[in-house]
Amino acid sequence: MSTTNALQVGLECLRSRDVDGAIRHLEQATNDAPDDYRGYNLLGAAYAQKNLHDRAVSALLTAVYLKPDVASSHFNLGLAYQADGVHEKAIEELERALQLDPNYTKASDALTRIRSSNQEAEDLSLQSCGRHVDEPAVALCSFCRLPICEGCKTLVHNAVYCPNCARQVSAEP
Repeated sequence: MSTTNALQVGLECLRSRDVDGAIRHLEQATNDAPDDYRGYNLLGAAYAQKNLHDRAVSALLTAVYLKPDVASSHFNLGLAYQADGVHEKAIEELERALQLDPNYTKASDALTRIRSSNQEAEDLSLQSCGRHVDEPAVALCSFCRLPICEGCKTLVHNAVYCPNCARQVSAEP
């Protein structure tokens, strides 16, 4: 399969949510054309969808190194850093994406979300859990916004909930 075909098939796999297929084809594309940033950009996005954040960051750093003036590579790298909990680098990459393309709405929205969550985290450090007043809050419930401690924090579909809301969300079809 040619590099262009592997890249195109990988992109189609991503669009159809076949992330494993996308990774397989995009890894082939980057092996066949190690100087083509597009394969690394898409491969990084695919790795991120599988929560393989270290691999995503590595692939996206390569994309940015190969072609530093592509806003989408900086955007994807910013999202990968955010998912990996490296917020300062996420902010830097999203700001760079906006420098390259000031009309990049997705980058602007992501930057606003990260800055907002950073402010929430600072505000949380001053709060206690809504259910256990002797425990510090580590998160806000994604639904009711109740401050919750580590013991109350429940992850459902990649979102954090208090125990009550987690039961409701889990029960939904």
